[in-house]
Amino acid sequence: MEHRLGLVVIDNADDVDRLEATVPAGETRDVLVRILPGITADTHSHVLTGHEGSKFGLPELAARPVIRRIEQSGKLRLRGLHVHVGSQIMDLEPFAESVGRVARLGEFAVFDLGGGLGARYTWSDRPPAVGDYLDALVQAATEQLPPDAQLIIEPGRSMVAAAAATIYRVVTVKPGAITFVAVDGGMSDNLEVALFGQRFEAGIVGRFDGADARRVTVVGRHCESGDVLIDGVDLSAPEVGDLLAVPATGAYCYTMANNYNGTRRIPVVFARDGDARLVVRRETWDDLLARDVD
Repeated sequence: MEHRLGLVVIDNADDVDRLEATVPAGETRDVLVRILPGITADTHSHVLTGHEGSKFGLPELAARPVIRRIEQSGKLRLRGLHVHVGSQIMDLEPFAESVGRVARLGEFAVFDLGGGLGARYTWSDRPPAVGDYLDALVQAATEQLPPDAQLIIEPGRSMVAAAAATIYRVVTVKPGAITFVAVDGGMSDNLEVALFGQRFEAGIVGRFDGADARRVTVVGRHCESGDVLIDGVDLSAPEVGDLLAVPATGAYCYTMANNYNGTRRIPVVFARDGDARLVVRRETWDDLLARDVD
């Protein structure tokens, strides 16, 4: 409120209470209301947000009185509606269907159609092209929303997932019925696997296309059996000291990095055309202990 951010998305009537109490006297702030469309997209349940029973948004019957209340508010200005059906979605139909669900609530100046377009994490992933995604949304909006409505989209991971790779060092190779390749990271720098089973691929740096590849399971260094980075991947003769590259970690890995069991968070390096620049330094023990009170 203090910095007059462009749009605040309201998720419940409680948000209206808090915002009205915060807006300075004589001023107004622009808001959207998040709608629960009741659409179940084909994605992991932990990143599904538009289905019946989701904690996000308001179903149509509950949204109508909140909309009326905001329209009568002297401090909030209702600009439109927001909808989001989930994340890592490979089918365009749920996105188009969600447009029809918000259209039933009336005509507004702004419709935020959310995001959720899937990214390619594995060889088998076939996400829709961004152009096809936009075509589906625009067609649905043209058919069902006011002709002069402003559309907002939040493409998120589909834009940034491929922008980063995580580089690990192999610390242990344990042959057996399952060959485990342990690295110097894990669920502290990639929580997506443990949280909702996101699949990744990997390769040994310098031997991505080695002919002597064998099926292994890549695990992290933490004291959890669930600290598995990739369950079953072909690597070219992994050895202790090798570098292991895991692509498509640009979306949520760094943002969900954590200090699991006192682990220090890893650095971030920007690289282009052979040049590298440190942009987030490695966490130190002093950083980890900085909030402790003597």
